[in-house]
Amino acid sequence: MLKSMTAFARAEETTEKVQVVVEIRSLNSKNLDMILRLSSAYYVFEDQIKKNIQSRLSRGRIETMISIQENVDEQDKFEANLERATQYMHILNQIIDHFELNHTVNLRDIMKAGGIIKPVEKENNLESVEPFLLNSLNRALDDLCTMRSAEGEILSIDINKRLDFIEQEIGKISDFANGQVAYYQQKLKDRIAVLTNNIIEIDPVRIAQEAAILADRSDISEEIIRLQSHIQQFRNFIQENTPVGRKLNFLLQEIGRELNTIGSKSGNVEISKIIVSLKSEHEKIREQIQNIE
Repeated sequence: MLKSMTAFARAEETTEKVQVVVEIRSLNSKNLDMILRLSSAYYVFEDQIKKNIQSRLSRGRIETMISIQENVDEQDKFEANLERATQYMHILNQIIDHFELNHTVNLRDIMKAGGIIKPVEKENNLESVEPFLLNSLNRALDDLCTMRSAEGEILSIDINKRLDFIEQEIGKISDFANGQVAYYQQKLKDRIAVLTNNIIEIDPVRIAQEAAILADRSDISEEIIRLQSHIQQFRNFIQENTPVGRKLNFLLQEIGRELNTIGSKSGNVEISKIIVSLKSEHEKIREQIQNIE
C-alpha cells in the first residue's frame, strides 16, 4: 500500500506538572531528513526521539517541533542581582559627585540598568518529563502515519486509473502494429502513384517485399511486451507494504524509455498520436510518485 510523504500531526500531554506539545510536519525528500526543534535543556532526549521517528518513517523531510513546559501551575519566582545593582549605584554616585549634581540615586535609576531582577530558573525533572514526551511523540507519529496512508490510498487510486488508460492504449498500439505490413503496402502504393502519376505499374510482389522490410524495421512487439510487463510490475509494487517510491521511480523511467522507442521506431501516424497521449499520462504519474515514500 502506498504512503504519501506529506502530512501533519499534533499531540499534546498536559498535567499539573508538565505540558508537552509535539508537532510533526512531513514533506517530500529523497532520503529521511530529520529536523528537530527542541529546547537545549531537553536535548538529552534527541537520540531517542530520532530513533522513534526512524522506526516509523523511511523517507521524507521530517520537521519535529517539541515544546516542553514544566511546573505549569507553579507561580514564577524572581531573584535580585544585588551585586549588579550595587555596582551600578556606585557608578551613578561617582557621576553625581564628579559633576556636583543635586540628585539622589533612587530605585528607578537603578532599575534602568536592566538585569537587576530576573526569573529563577526552574530545575528540569527529566525523569518525569520523559514518559509524557515519548507518549506525545508516538501519538503524533501514529496520526502522521495514518494521514500518510490515507493520502497514499488516494494516490494509488489515481495512478491505477492512469495505468488502466495506458494498458488500453497499448492494446490499440498492438492492433495497429499487427497491421504494419498492410499499412506500408498501402503507403508505398500511394507514394508510387503520386510520383509516377499512375503511369507506371509496380509489381505487387515487389511492393509486398518492401513493405515487409519496412514493417520489420519498425517492429515494436518486443517493446510492447516489455511495456506490459513493466506496468504489471508497477501494479505489484503498489500493493506492497514496504516503501516503494524509489522502485516506482526507476520502473517509471523504464516505461518512459519503452514509450520513446515505440514512438521513434513506428512510422504509423495513429501510433504516434497514441504515444503522445501516453507520454502525458506518464508525466502525470511521475509527478505523483515524487510524493510517495
